[in-house]
Amino acid sequence: MKIIAATQKGINKTENEDCIVVGKSVLAAGIQSSEIESGFLAIADGVGGNNAGAVASHFVANKICTLTEITVEILHTINAELLALSMEKTEYNGMATTLSGMLLNCGKACLFSIGNTRVYLLRGGKYLKQLTIDDTILNYLLETGQLTPEGTEGFDRKNEITACFGGGRADLFKIKLSDMESITCPILLTSDGIHDFLSIDQMENIMGEYGLTEIACEKMISKAREMGSHDDASIVLGYV
Repeated sequence: MKIIAATQKGINKTENEDCIVVGKSVLAAGIQSSEIESGFLAIADGVGGNNAGAVASHFVANKICTLTEITVEILHTINAELLALSMEKTEYNGMATTLSGMLLNCGKACLFSIGNTRVYLLRGGKYLKQLTIDDTILNYLLETGQLTPEGTEGFDRKNEITACFGGGRADLFKIKLSDMESITCPILLTSDGIHDFLSIDQMENIMGEYGLTEIACEKMISKAREMGSHDDASIVLGYV
């Protein structure tokens, strides 16, 4: 699978709390193209409202790189190690990260997600289908009927997540895993610095115009900036 990965720190931020996993490598800045037969594709987004978001995202990303399989039990161990690390220094207390992506193996894939980074498939070369479900206060209130779709417009807690690695509490670890038979469509991964500011239509239009290219990734980041994103912004495109 051919991979294009791009990540950029947010406006006026001192460091990028996003990082991208491609195979056994971690990308913390810039854009790169590569090719892998199997391995991980993932985005970890350090939680900005907590301490040491970049430490948390890099810790989890680097642990993921060493794996050859993925299970809830393995990821639970990584979470326990992150929680232990967060107690070693005051500046690490409560550090947290999201993580979403796929483990590719011989044409099959395991989808995993915790937090609000996203994975999409590009069906028919035109239409994005979101595979992951955001773990957010907004989705929880919608699912439980405490908020209606019409009431989301002025809702000011859209970015608050309800599940993550770390966060100072073991009960926040609620990762979702599911097996997929085959991946024949292109894959798109985004952090919330992209999808909170670009609609699916806008992302589809950019890929329709520029294809599955580095330019398309750069255009999505620049368009998100134009639409008001000051957050770290990360994108991964994967295609056969």
